[in-house]
Amino acid sequence: MRVLLTTLLILLFAPITQAAEFPVRIVHQYGETEIAAEPRRVISVGYHEQDFLYALGIAPVGVHEWFGGYDYATWPWAEPARRALGAVPEVQHGFEIDIEWVLAQEPDLIVATFAPLDERSYRLLSRIAPVVAPPLGYPAWGAPWEAELRLIGEATGRSTAAEEIIDQLDQRLDDLVATHPELAGQSGTAAHFSGGRIVGYRPSDGANRLLARLGVETPETFEELAGPGGNFGVSPERLDLFDLDVVLWLTDEPSRGIIEGLPGFAGLRLSREGRSVWADRELMGAMSFQSPLSIDWALNRLVPALVAAVDGKPATLGQEVQTLAPVTR
Repeated sequence: MRVLLTTLLILLFAPITQAAEFPVRIVHQYGETEIAAEPRRVISVGYHEQDFLYALGIAPVGVHEWFGGYDYATWPWAEPARRALGAVPEVQHGFEIDIEWVLAQEPDLIVATFAPLDERSYRLLSRIAPVVAPPLGYPAWGAPWEAELRLIGEATGRSTAAEEIIDQLDQRLDDLVATHPELAGQSGTAAHFSGGRIVGYRPSDGANRLLARLGVETPETFEELAGPGGNFGVSPERLDLFDLDVVLWLTDEPSRGIIEGLPGFAGLRLSREGRSVWADRELMGAMSFQSPLSIDWALNRLVPALVAAVDGKPATLGQEVQTLAPVTR
């Protein structure tokens, strides 16, 4: 099995062999952006774009904290790359983009491919520096990570590196699919529990897209149920929607207890046959981030847990992700 992180760390210190000619012009959700010269002060105002920058060998000077509370808003899967680059970015907290904070960083490129970005904020940010908005042709929050990486690679003159990363991770996924044919054709989804409601996601959501890449397909009815944000909430009475071959629960330990205690949960095939995968905090974060770094890291834990869940054997009931596959690098 190829280890993507090793390849990425090699890329960090390797000279860029492509002809990175500027100016470059990129096309995105809000039109076109021209980058006149190779960026030197890059900031990320989205929720996970720091991972993409690290993967491309770029040390951002500013990043936006989503959740987790890690130093420099950098989760464990991206920390080796951050350290290798010597990146010590300023961190913006809060859900919305802080325009004044952005201005204070004096950026020459603003990356916002997975950000709370509307037309007005795009225009305001564009007065500060060129903006990399979400990729064209996808719903809000719905662009595949590959499209994001390619767009950021174009904007920073690192398209060749972006393609190498995509190829490496695609090969690893191909190898996993070939090794675990038992996942093919299984029904499943990622789910969450919040505010007394079960939250489901459309098939094109990042976590569900990764599950599909491994052979686990989200029901098409979830597409019909999903709203503009790509998810939907149902009352516990509709637990039947989630009685699938496997469910990856992206939730905390207290919520797990609530879910398992819901009326009717114990009677579901999902429960009787141990088909729930309960993500720990770090896997929950990795599946939410859906970056090349987080996906590569998550596969070590996710795949063994899925395999144990789809076998339908009650003996695996209640086993948690971290007990199935320790992460080794």
